[in-house]
Amino acid sequence: MNQEEFLTKYADTIKEELNIKEIVGLDDSINIKKIFKPIWSQLSAKYAKDTGKIIQFGKMWNIKQWENNQIIVFDNDWNEWILETGDYEIAYEGLEWDNVAIDNEIVARLDLEITPELAKEWVSREISRFLNQMRKDAEYNVDDKVELFYFTEDSYLAEIMEDFSDFFMDEVLIKNISKNDNPNGNIKSEFTSEGKSLMFALLK
Repeated sequence: MNQEEFLTKYADTIKEELNIKEIVGLDDSINIKKIFKPIWSQLSAKYAKDTGKIIQFGKMWNIKQWENNQIIVFDNDWNEWILETGDYEIAYEGLEWDNVAIDNEIVARLDLEITPELAKEWVSREISRFLNQMRKDAEYNVDDKVELFYFTEDSYLAEIMEDFSDFFMDEVLIKNISKNDNPNGNIKSEFTSEGKSLMFALLK
């Protein structure tokens, strides 16, 4: 399985485990260069007079991947030398960014910019967790569908309630969402975010 197939197969798991929104390939315009860095002491102890050839052809990138992170270095006559992970390092040029990790020749960069859309989604997930806690506090059954009443004077939170209504209905098992100047139900609680508030009430 190559790297592209791996990322395609496990994309949902990776996004769930790392709490990331999207996985995309690095921009093709980014010039990332791999550099073979031999560890001379290791190679000379194992290969003696062939050490110079291994270094020469390794730096020319006459290299094939092998098992268990081993590599094969070969010359122009197809003589081959198997190198263990302790015999060499692979370095990279062109990674002048923050939040970069490299493992098993997979280069990953995290884009930590919080867009307005991501900020809204984050608040919506906080609201979802808050409402589910309200369900637990009200001792509803797991499969009980409930009505949700809410009130807020904040336009930003009101917009989130509108934009993510389907998400809330699915995540919190809500059958109806209504804006109400005085929400009342079996349980009532206030959600706050950065000084802004939403009053919620759930009714079975």
